Parts: sequence; structure tokens; C-alpha cells
Amino acid sequence: MNHPTRPEGLSLYRRWRPQRFSDVVGQELVVETLRRAVAQGRTAHAYLLSGQRGIGKTTLARILARAVNCTALDDGEPCNRCESCLRILEGRSLDVVEIDGASNRGIDQIRQLREQVTYLPAGSRRKVYIIDEIHMLTGEAFNALLKTLEEPPAHALFVFATTEAHKVPATVISRCQAFELSPISEELISELLLKIAEEEGLKLDEAAGRLIARRSGGALRDALVVLEQLAHVGSVSEESVVQLLGLPRAEDVDRFVTALLEQDATAALSALGMQARKGRDIGVFLDEAAVRARDRVIAGNSELIPIARRLIEVRAELPRAVSRSIHVELAVLELCGPPRPAASGEAPSANGAHAPSPPVSKAPTSVEASPGGVAVEEARAQPPGTAGGPAERPDDPWEAMLAACAQDRVSIAAFLAPAQTSFVDGVLWIRLPSECRYHYEALQAPTERAYMERMVQVYFEGLLTVHVEWEGEGREALTLEESARLAAEMLEGKVVEKEHT
Repeated sequence: MNHPTRPEGLSLYRRWRPQRFSDVVGQELVVETLRRAVAQGRTAHAYLLSGQRGIGKTTLARILARAVNCTALDDGEPCNRCESCLRILEGRSLDVVEIDGASNRGIDQIRQLREQVTYLPAGSRRKVYIIDEIHMLTGEAFNALLKTLEEPPAHALFVFATTEAHKVPATVISRCQAFELSPISEELISELLLKIAEEEGLKLDEAAGRLIARRSGGALRDALVVLEQLAHVGSVSEESVVQLLGLPRAEDVDRFVTALLEQDATAALSALGMQARKGRDIGVFLDEAAVRARDRVIAGNSELIPIARRLIEVRAELPRAVSRSIHVELAVLELCGPPRPAASGEAPSANGAHAPSPPVSKAPTSVEASPGGVAVEEARAQPPGTAGGPAERPDDPWEAMLAACAQDRVSIAAFLAPAQTSFVDGVLWIRLPSECRYHYEALQAPTERAYMERMVQVYFEGLLTVHVEWEGEGREALTLEESARLAAEMLEGKVVEKEHT
């Protein structure tokens, strides 16, 4: 890419817009095909250039328009010095017409174009029509354009550009020479940014250039826009790129990925919460986490492959999520299991003793997922600790049940993890802290309630009923008579008072 000869008032990406085929980067095959066609005088009457934004579709169309009208061609390259080239470069040519397909998409505009095509060029060799975002034309407009594409005047040349080629009718594509432009590689964009910064007298760190290139997604134009934004504040560092683009810090991303690898739900959820407090986009954070996981896999950590895949899946699911934050948090709990209680606030176990919850990585896998719920008989036949190795406390049914839930329905395990429990006279008491109102309400849903009750029946012998409380309601513990009534309702029976003799 040569240094441009453009007024200083133009934006950076406009000053560095390629002016010749040889200046276009990352599209070697397309560029060479068009250049040879011009050099041999064998250009087609219509071309379709497709690909993502910012990779050079419209730029190529303008270079082609100058090349077919240049009076001093240099092996298919426009000279950019003859009268024809200068008129086109300065926007004074009546023979090169650029049309925005998004705002001129109706049949009336295409009918007007068909009438104009019949007129001979006003001082040029070819009359060139460049239609950008052609996929935005209506069906009637495409039909009106077909006749002209089938039998165009010899002096007419159509160049169509689109970011969504699949929306262009096959009848139109079949009448064009179609080229799909590729995203520009990160390495090439990074090299060009450093070169342009040097030419423009800007200070750009190599790390900052690589980060801009990665976030540009293959679009050189987007990368140049970011570089110009940052250039106003002086030296462009990696930190300034992070601040401008709202990216998470590398250490925050690495801490999150490590937490997922170690199945530490508390640390992973804390990392997500930190991004939310900073106002960062959770989607961007997942993008960066997936990239970091990929990098660590390449470095030799194959255990991160399923984590990277899941992060990509969750990122793709975000646009359809009712709550983006809850959707991501549940995905984290799916990967890590429920949070482990802190040492100072250990949750009491079902037998009344205090004991820490076992690590999820050592949880038993006694309950397999099934379409209709829990396979109760299979779980009974295979007690905790026999399928996936011995549990840390096999004599604690509450911990064993939580571990099994984490394997089958991680959301239920997450709802139950903060609870305090006790098992008295056949009644399992589950009391949730005041800050866990959402957990309590979620467990009242019929499907969640039925699942939980099936699970406790598997792990608690002699169970009569389950009672879930939320401290925010401030209710007192039930009396023995009330407990008996609940047990009777659970067993579809009734309480009978025995007369004393």
C-alpha cells in the first residue's frame, strides 16, 4: 500500500484507501483476475463483489471503473493521472454512477437506471454503475434489472457490492461474474497499522496494533477508524485500546478461564460480576474468554477444549436470551457446579452437623440425566460414590444429593446450595437465606419442585415430606401437628387422633 496523496482533512481510512489494484491487500486472487481482464480488454458486463464490511468491495469497484476508462493503462492498472482518472477520482465524472441500494431499492429507481443506461458515455470509454448493498433491492426491482443484465449495451458495466450475497436472487448472480472477498488476516492488518502509524507520525505499540487487528474482525477499515480515534490522545498503547473498545483486562479474562478450568464457580461468577459493575459488555467478555481458552489450548492445555466450545455456544445464544447475565451465570454453573460454601459460613448438612460441600470434580455421578426427570430406581441401585469414585462424605445424603443434581440439573443444585437443612421425624427442612428470594421462588415452580422431591426421596431414607422456607418471609418453624398434617398431605392420607383410655 503506497502513501496516499490526499488532503489532510480526510479521515485516515479515506487517505489510505487503495488507488490501484496493487494497493489492495488480502484479496490477491480477485485483484489479479480483474487486473488481467482489464489488461486483455476482456472485462465482463457485470460483476458481483460480496463479503463482510470494510474489506475493499467498493474500493475495488472504483479502481475497476477507473481502469476500464483509463487512457494510459499500465498492465491493467489505472494511471490515476490522465483526465479520465482524475475526473473519476474527484467525483466529476458523469459516466461513473454510484447508487446506494439501501435507499434506492424500489422499482421506480431501477426503471430510471434502465433509461439512463441506453445513453452513450459523456467522454469516457465505458459507463459504470456501482450499486452498493444490492441485496436491499425489492423483488420487483430485481426483476426490472434482469432484462438489462441479460442484454446490456456494449458501453455499460455493472459492479454490484453486497455483504449478504445469499439475499441476491440466483437469476441475478447467474448473469454476473461473482467474487467473494475474504476477511483480511490479523497479522496483515497489524503490519499495515504499524506501517501507517509510522507514515502518519503516530506512536503505536505493537501489542496495541495486534489488539486492534484482532478486534477488527478482518475489516481493515474498522481498524483504521479505531487507530484514528486513539491517535487524538497521543501514544496508542494496549491499555488505551482496552479503554476505548470497552474490553476486559487480560488478567481478568485469564482469571475467569482458570476458574472454569478449576471448576471454581465462586471465582468465575465473581469475575462476571466485576465486568457487570464496570459496565462491560458480557458478549465481548465471552469473546475474549474463548480466544484466551483457544490460546491456552494451542499452548498445550487440551482440558480447555470443551470449555472453549461451551463459551462459543453461550456467546451465540446471548441474542435469544431473556436475561443475558442469568444465561451466562447458569452456563458457568453448568461447567463448574454449585458454588462451594466459604469456610466461615459452612452450610449445615442434613444430619445437623457442619461440613463443607465436596468439590464438584469429586462429585458422584449416581444420577443420569433423563428426558422425563431423574431415574430414581437406577439411583437407588447405585448409591453415591460408586459411579464416579468415592464422595468426600458418603454418609451425608444432602451433599451427595447436591453433587448428583450438579451432574443432572445444575440450576437446581445452584438454588439449593446456600440452604440450611435439617432432617427431623421424616420431614426435610430446607431454609434459604433472606438474600435468596429468587432461589426460593424458582423452587416453587412445579417442575423444579417435583424434581427436587424425587431427588430427596432417593437420598433420604424414611422421608415423609419436604418443606422449603425462605427467611425473608419470617415464618416460624411448624409444630409437630402441622408437620404431621404436611406428611399426611404428601402421602395422600389424613391425621387420626388416638383416644386416650
